[in-house]
Amino acid sequence: MKQLLLIVGVTLLGLSVGCTEEEINDPSIPVQGYATGKVVDTQGKPMVGADIVVNNTQFYNHNILGQTDAEGRYQLELTPGSWYVRGTIEVPYDNRTYILDLHPETDGAFAGTEGAVRNLQWKLTGPKPTEFGGGGYYGGSVEIMGSFNFFDVENVELTLEPVEALIDGSTGQTLRENPEGDILEDVPLGKYRITARYLPEDRPMLIRIRNKDQAFGQEAISSFEPAYVGATGSYKITVEVE
Repeated sequence: MKQLLLIVGVTLLGLSVGCTEEEINDPSIPVQGYATGKVVDTQGKPMVGADIVVNNTQFYNHNILGQTDAEGRYQLELTPGSWYVRGTIEVPYDNRTYILDLHPETDGAFAGTEGAVRNLQWKLTGPKPTEFGGGGYYGGSVEIMGSFNFFDVENVELTLEPVEALIDGSTGQTLRENPEGDILEDVPLGKYRITARYLPEDRPMLIRIRNKDQAFGQEAISSFEPAYVGATGSYKITVEVE
């Protein structure tokens, strides 16, 4: 009877003869011929319906698609070749739907015949993997532009105060930053009240959200929008100061 059970295990799961029942049921052990893993949110809770893409490293646009189940897990059968895993989630926030990249716990390619465990997590901030054409940050960017008579944006300090919960439902913190150059990188996605100060003269500045037909004022309130038309996974706010 034990031999019969092992043969069934080989046929269904691609496991080698000799695997114990504990190994077969252990989600941390790779299953030959499959990409498996779990997706969790910023608090470590399972995420249902996350989109998983297993990409082939050798052939463009050759991938395998799937979604996580009620426990946040996925299992996708592979063909021979070299593969890597990425994932995204859709999150509604402030009358917009955000498509956000998930962070792979383990990066790098693996052989489809061997299989691999690739867990992913939703992160608010931090650098994205740079392999396979990736890069950037999980947070959004805030770009500073000067009005027609102001150009010294490198000496502008921004204060960003959350006006409601961040995109993951957590409580945000007030940020006060002097950006490197004209862009503040990796800001947790949320809705912020933004004010500006010109550091050389230690004076408040007038501010507005650019290209929104707004008058300059003491503050501007905005959430993030796609960095460019059709962008996913990359979001920004552009402010104008004078």
